[in-house]
Amino acid sequence: MYRGLWNLLTKYMDNSHAVSVFLPVMIFAWTAAGVIAGLLVCAVTDTGIMEALADLICAGGYAGLIMGLFGGCFFLYRIGE
Repeated sequence: MYRGLWNLLTKYMDNSHAVSVFLPVMIFAWTAAGVIAGLLVCAVTDTGIMEALADLICAGGYAGLIMGLFGGCFFLYRIGE
């Protein structure tokens, strides 16, 4: 996923601009994936979404922070070597 997005971005812009777009897109994508996964768990376990809203937002935020930001930074660091 990281490599595919990076290749798509560098196809249409240079590397310095691609970095500025890459990290926010990764953060948004992983946050959305975390929230959607939480919604699926709520649907399967028949939990009310309004009762688990804080947990859903927290799970999405942590997924965006850890997998999106830190994972994206490590990916960019590995490319730059």
